[in-house]
Amino acid sequence: MKKWLLIAVAVTFGVSSAARTEDIFRELEGSGLSSEFTPAERKYFTEGLDRYQKYELSGDFKIRSTVAWLDNDHIVFSARKLPGWEAVGDEHSRIISMNVTTGEYKDTGYKGRLICLNHLGDVMIRQGGDEIIANSSKVNYEWFIGKWGGALTSVPRPDNSLIPPYLCRFSPYGDQIYTTPKEKITEGMRRTLPLLLGHGYLLETVEYTNETAAYPVFHVKPDGSTKYVSHKVPLDSEFYFLPWMNAYYERSPLGYRPRVFYISGEFIAIPTPTLLAYWAAASPSVDAVSTPTKAGIIWDVHHRNGAWKKQGIYLASPEGLLRIEEGSGVRAKVSPDGCRVMDSILRANPHKKKPQIYKWMVIDICMEKK
Repeated sequence: MKKWLLIAVAVTFGVSSAARTEDIFRELEGSGLSSEFTPAERKYFTEGLDRYQKYELSGDFKIRSTVAWLDNDHIVFSARKLPGWEAVGDEHSRIISMNVTTGEYKDTGYKGRLICLNHLGDVMIRQGGDEIIANSSKVNYEWFIGKWGGALTSVPRPDNSLIPPYLCRFSPYGDQIYTTPKEKITEGMRRTLPLLLGHGYLLETVEYTNETAAYPVFHVKPDGSTKYVSHKVPLDSEFYFLPWMNAYYERSPLGYRPRVFYISGEFIAIPTPTLLAYWAAASPSVDAVSTPTKAGIIWDVHHRNGAWKKQGIYLASPEGLLRIEEGSGVRAKVSPDGCRVMDSILRANPHKKKPQIYKWMVIDICMEKK
């Protein structure tokens, strides 16, 4: 997404002042308690459920890892079950590649839990322990890294390290600024967040003014020059690189404006659509996360109470706010070209006693149906 599109979205959907916020919310007052869309709410979005091409993936797989884009047509994931095979006991998961358009798949030969695969083909796989669950500090895992399609190398996990999702490699965390007792935090402590090769890194430091600590963030460029960029460092596990934008994206929950970081050295905040901002203020049971695409900003919206019929995948663009899927999505991931959105969808009532089943779906966000 170009910077001008972010600015256009901000002008169209941004809540620009306290007075403006009060005026809009007054019109929507009471809508947050309704289990169905109210006429006032419908003024702020358009239904577009059949506007884009969608591909629902086969339910024959028991996916138990992150799902990553290999290229614009294929996804990769770890599976405990596929046609003709199911893992038994501590048997390693199989890592599968699938064409999202045709549904054709193949066993890649890699085994274990897929941890990371970036747009450059860097991959990280974990073996050992319960491959279904996330990392546990109590398990001595084996970690493997390398280039996709080639042999992988076993590496130890260093203490006090993180895994930036765009690097797929361990990186030193730096000083424990947030877990160190306040009285032991001193000026000069620092934490780094590496960027891709040629982009430098983000440096967080500590400064004191009248015993009040601040944590300014600087962009250190490859030539060593430094520029102040923010008062808040991105959460490393929720900071992604978007190849089609040549920029980084900070995924944040509803109520905290997510940001795009350009390698020129600036953060731009993504505005929250008015309707979502109202829901967040009117009902703490509403949650949403956003992801940029070439067509606009995708918002996965969840209603964890009786208003579940308002959930869905919403697309915010200069054209307007569209609800393009009625199911509740989970952390959309976008193809390297910015045109395909992959999400895990739940269309039914999530509050039924019988567990509901999420279905994997891909939406061609750049391809409208004719």
